[in-house]
Amino acid sequence: MEASKNQKPSKKRTQIVEAAESLFILHGIKRITVEEICRASGASKMTFYKYFPNKLELVIQIWNKWIAEGLSEIDEIDAMDIPFPEKIHRLFQRKTDLFSKMSTEFIEEILPLESEKEKINQRLLTFISDAQRRGEIRPHIRPEFIMAVWDKLLELSGDDLLRRKYADDLEFQSEFKDFFWFGILTGKYASI
Repeated sequence: MEASKNQKPSKKRTQIVEAAESLFILHGIKRITVEEICRASGASKMTFYKYFPNKLELVIQIWNKWIAEGLSEIDEIDAMDIPFPEKIHRLFQRKTDLFSKMSTEFIEEILPLESEKEKINQRLLTFISDAQRRGEIRPHIRPEFIMAVWDKLLELSGDDLLRRKYADDLEFQSEFKDFFWFGILTGKYASI
């Protein structure tokens, strides 16, 4: 049972969600049991099941909360009166901060739950279209093409041989971001 949209979630429910988030991030989803979540949150199993029919439903609710927060942050960053490269940097920093807190197990287990991926992609298409209207991204490249290239680069980012050429994942992700958003050309050649 979920609190209605007009009601503030109960303190105990919030404690369960926060404890589960912390445990999942550190250890992955599969390894953590309902009992461990209850122990960490100070809730009984009866209280847990009052709010969540099972662990998977709790995971989905946490994931949806993160998606909503991420979409809100995209909107906030896009509304800022800062240069486009700074917006990209802030979006990248948000993603880096989030993923740096997560265990490898958690990342691998949460990715299949990307049921909201289409919502994120639609928001990113809007972000790109808005940047084009402001003259921050070349207007003659379709936003859908930009997103398709992004998806292909994401596939490439899973290449272990390529990743091993970098000191750490942050260095790799930073170069990935710079290549995608700013290309390989410099100065006078960048606008040809």
